Amino acid sequence: MNKPSSLALFLSLLLAAVGCAEEEPVEAESRGPAQEALRGSRYCEILLGDADLVAGSVTIDVYNTQGLNECPEAAWVAVDEAEVKAETMADVVVMNGPRHWMIDSFEGSKVLDPEVRTLGGIEMRKTGTLTVALAEASGKAKPYETRAVRRDTTWGYDAGKSVYELVDPEGAIYELQSYSVQEVQQDEASLAKLGETLTLPDGWAFRTRVIDEKLEVEAVDGLAVVVQDDFGNTYQRSQQ
Repeated sequence: MNKPSSLALFLSLLLAAVGCAEEEPVEAESRGPAQEALRGSRYCEILLGDADLVAGSVTIDVYNTQGLNECPEAAWVAVDEAEVKAETMADVVVMNGPRHWMIDSFEGSKVLDPEVRTLGGIEMRKTGTLTVALAEASGKAKPYETRAVRRDTTWGYDAGKSVYELVDPEGAIYELQSYSVQEVQQDEASLAKLGETLTLPDGWAFRTRVIDEKLEVEAVDGLAVVVQDDFGNTYQRSQQ
């Protein structure tokens, strides 16, 4: 695969959340009731970015395997970014994944376009689109920098399950929503010791605990605040 540009790195950090980032979706179709048995399931995303130099912006379409397949490894490693770029005429292509959910259910997510599209040999659907300023997108992406993502999703964590949390210097808590195996091999069993391997900024902490009752993490006023750690694992600010 080609070495990602700063634009690609930014897009990967901004949208690693799941492809649920939406900006005024038109005729968006709901996925229906809350999705169950998600924890541990695998998915991948391909992000297609188109730059508008006149407007000074980048429009990103997010394609996700959720609900179609679990991103077969052989198919994923065989994806040719250059071919996808030529096929779609995108200015930048970002491979985001594989990732694994650490939520147990969600509500409020929408499929922007229910039509199935094959990208690099993998079936996907467009689950989000948004536009960001070109100047912002050209900046260097960094872990532990928060981003506001437009969506109305509620993540559910079941009672009796483990949750994995980042705590910032102000005491805000961020719940792990998905972990990545793109940078380093991980599984759910290894997450308990994740704090021993992260390079946490001053004042930040990592912790894990078992919750006694169901925890719901919501986007507030249509915006979710997300952050990633060193390994590309994605967390969302909780209302705790």
